Amino acid sequence: MSAFSSNDRKKMMLDDTQALSCTIEAAENVQGHTVYIMKVQRGASDSSWQVTRRYSDFDALNNMLLSSGLDIPLPPKKMFGKLEREFVAERQQALQVYINFVLSHPLLSSSIHVKKFLDPNNYSFNFVETSLQHVSMVFRSEPEWEIVEPLLDFGWRIRKQYFSIKSKNEAKKRFILSWMALGPDQYLNEKDLASSVKLLGSIQHPYIQPISMSCVSSSGGLVIYDYLESGTLRDILCNTKPRLPFLKKYGNPKAYNAFELPKIRIFGHQILIALKFLHDRGFFHGSVHSGNAAIVGGKCKLLDIFNGIQGVSCLLRPYFIHLKKIQTVENIDVYCFGHLLYEMAFGSPLSANTCDNLPSNTAPELRSVLLAILSKEALKNGVPSISDLLQHPFFANASGEVEKVHFKVPTQLKESLRKARELTEARLKEEQKSIRHSKRLSKFQAQLSCDDEKKKRSHERRKKQNLELINNASSERSETSTPTGTANSNGHISTPSSPQPPPPPPPPPPLDSSKATGPPPPPPPPMPAAVPNESSGGRAALLSSIQGFSKNALKKTETKDSSAPKV
Repeated sequence: MSAFSSNDRKKMMLDDTQALSCTIEAAENVQGHTVYIMKVQRGASDSSWQVTRRYSDFDALNNMLLSSGLDIPLPPKKMFGKLEREFVAERQQALQVYINFVLSHPLLSSSIHVKKFLDPNNYSFNFVETSLQHVSMVFRSEPEWEIVEPLLDFGWRIRKQYFSIKSKNEAKKRFILSWMALGPDQYLNEKDLASSVKLLGSIQHPYIQPISMSCVSSSGGLVIYDYLESGTLRDILCNTKPRLPFLKKYGNPKAYNAFELPKIRIFGHQILIALKFLHDRGFFHGSVHSGNAAIVGGKCKLLDIFNGIQGVSCLLRPYFIHLKKIQTVENIDVYCFGHLLYEMAFGSPLSANTCDNLPSNTAPELRSVLLAILSKEALKNGVPSISDLLQHPFFANASGEVEKVHFKVPTQLKESLRKARELTEARLKEEQKSIRHSKRLSKFQAQLSCDDEKKKRSHERRKKQNLELINNASSERSETSTPTGTANSNGHISTPSSPQPPPPPPPPPPLDSSKATGPPPPPPPPMPAAVPNESSGGRAALLSSIQGFSKNALKKTETKDSSAPKV
């Protein structure tokens, strides 16, 4: 009956709620085009891969996401100079900002367009066509039903497709069919799974939407229920039309409609009663949010009660996966109920996993119950149980006594459901442990990087100081070898002492012109050269000799004239 290959089945077991992270590592020129090399990682695991994309691919993705009405920061196109290195570097940074924005938005990041862009190996096949094959095979044995048209992008789940159908017995009545693949937390065998679907499909509870038909196979489950003209609770809060694609409906609503306090109390109480009914019998919802509740006949009713047994992950799993005290399936339903209560009270969903600050005009009792579920203190110590919430003063006065509903679960099935719950909780704890380990590792690596940077700066500082010491020493040696005087206390400059040269001979006495009969005397002998002192410069000695020269120190000489002819 299955239309999936074993490889497709493996792809189906991926948890689509696991966050993807993307880092643009490099850009290179390939055949005249710039290609960006991206590293993509799933969750906190070591599973990562590379994807190459051009700017035109980013632009095509952005066109798919424009229906959300969000202002997504895609860098603009450029006609000339696209291959310049500086421009490519700037565009790479801008594209990183763009992809970070997309992945940080809960609805954008869960879109099939984003998944296919970052993980083409697991999200490139046609989910609508595959679901249609399964539905067609089921309808071979159910000739009463006929498919009218597929409802594209009707919900946020990638592996859950919707179809508008009609019944041949009720031609004027409209129905919605959903086909959803089994998720990673499906641990029941085929027999127990079929029994569970049959039991849940037969529930007649005032606060659970009745099912027209349900069945399950080894690949997924099919559910048919009445078309809701007013849509889900989220459609009412966002004031939108149910048939529109979910990105257009919920991406950026023009206005939010918050409920009045009495309705919040009544609707919240009714949802809690429905959840307690499921948990008391071994089941759980697993994905409580405003899209899985509807107002029908003035009552708030739960939808999609098959999520738990089909093992699909919750819309809010990326939030509570970081909360250590959310460890059981009841904790999950209570935590998700807190988000739903917040959304009914303020119109828009809570965009964080905790909430400590509420508007000042919040009613005290409503404030009390919200903080009991969503505050950091509550999530540190542990959230209340469903029974505790039903006894909270905010819901204690809510009317809505429920008649006893006959619903018996076989003992053997109860045991199978208990084991499946334990395995679901074990996977949750293991993933939380992995995330905590990843955070500690990142913190340790950041500390190491910081220490390495400090060591590098310290090494550079010591190197700079050593260079300064070497330069100062060289400067001092240069000054020592230069014959510059030093200033004494009176401000005069004293030159280094040097040995005085021998005094020069005295000048000859002036001759009487009357006695001069011969040629003039020869010039005096040259001055003896001063012996240079190794400890001081020769220039200083020469200057000292010149300054100390005196004519009176010259010896008198007698000139012997031998030039006269002998007679």
